Amino acid sequence: MEDKPLSGKTRRRISDGELSVRVCEVLDQLGYSQSMVEHRREAWREANGIVNSTGQNPTILIAGSKAEGFTAPSESDTDRVFLDNYTMCRIPEDDSPTLSNTKCEFTMDKEHCHPGHFRLEQKEAGAYECLNIKQALFVHDNGRTFVSSEKYRTSYMQDKTKETISGPALTGCNEYYSWDFVYAFPCTSQQQLLAEWINRPRHHNWPTPDLIAEVPKLEAQMVPVGCKSSEHKDIEWRVCFIPSEQRLTNSWEENQYKIYILLKLIKKSQLKPISEEISSYVLKNIMLWYTEQNPRHIFQKEHLLQNVILCLKNLKEAINTNHLPYYMIPGRNLLTGKISLELKQQLIEKVKELIQEGPNVILRLPKVQAALKMSPAELAERGRWRDELEKLALERWNIWLTHWRPGMETEELPFPNKIDELAWQDPDYIRVDEKMNDMYSL
Repeated sequence: MEDKPLSGKTRRRISDGELSVRVCEVLDQLGYSQSMVEHRREAWREANGIVNSTGQNPTILIAGSKAEGFTAPSESDTDRVFLDNYTMCRIPEDDSPTLSNTKCEFTMDKEHCHPGHFRLEQKEAGAYECLNIKQALFVHDNGRTFVSSEKYRTSYMQDKTKETISGPALTGCNEYYSWDFVYAFPCTSQQQLLAEWINRPRHHNWPTPDLIAEVPKLEAQMVPVGCKSSEHKDIEWRVCFIPSEQRLTNSWEENQYKIYILLKLIKKSQLKPISEEISSYVLKNIMLWYTEQNPRHIFQKEHLLQNVILCLKNLKEAINTNHLPYYMIPGRNLLTGKISLELKQQLIEKVKELIQEGPNVILRLPKVQAALKMSPAELAERGRWRDELEKLALERWNIWLTHWRPGMETEELPFPNKIDELAWQDPDYIRVDEKMNDMYSL
């Protein structure tokens, strides 16, 4: 391919396979190269280690696209999960060892709940008293004590004028960035809950046998949100497998995760204006199923855009039937109660339009379209600059985090806050910040 921008005339001349290869190269320069994805994952693992090094309660997990390595620091919200170390949940059939008397224990009751959802009945109060849990406890008509997901979630709201609820998360923002906080309980019954996932027949060696053995060893989480269409949604909790899903997405090869990246970009520019219910999480499940159900040889660079179109067809079918099985627990429908009839028709028409456009659908993505108009040399130079700047930003963030201690609010305003004051006394922080300023001035 000639070393020049992809003009309209050139687009008509090259094959879909050549366009796919070019888009793969463009994504590398836009921050989605294998090396950059791995660098982000390592940086966020380091961030997790830093904030949990003091051994404080709760344990904090970085989740979502940040931990997966698929977004830059400023590209999306930072999802944090706060796991209460003094609480544990398990199903009645779980015969794992008795917990210490410091732990509050809940039994997961699935009766009258949608798949993947449970009511949490308190079995042991534990010696450690959590006021947020205490505020959320209630006695059912049957005399049993449960914890309300709705009351537990809202008990963490500090300022209702600045925070909103989105699913299980408290969402907030300031003038610098936004975040999603989820307050959750650990769950030790992942082996039993994933029995169907472990044993279902697979024909294309993904996940591999080693991965199938590894994933169920990673602890599950109970997050405070019920099934949207349930009349008991305010007291139901949902089981999640955050580290397990990260392990699965980490196993995607470059030509697999780039399909997901393009789906996310399509969602942002084409589907989000219609409905926010087609979330990145919905698309991740589309891609997880697609990876499992197709042979490895189709995931080649030259097939990138064809695979995107096939995933859009799967999405259209899911919207049309109002049914998308959760990859980890297929009995749970990710679209239950999500899309109204009016929005459903609009979404189907839009996705149908995107499918009919074929590989040229990527020209609807502003970021990709702008990059395709550049010469490969110019794009490569810009790509090197942006990758280096992002690496410095991640390094600076982790140096800043080393000055955090329990009780310090990382989103505290006004700036500078206490952590900023400490960071600006750190020569390493100053060094990295100066490097960033030098790059901005280039």
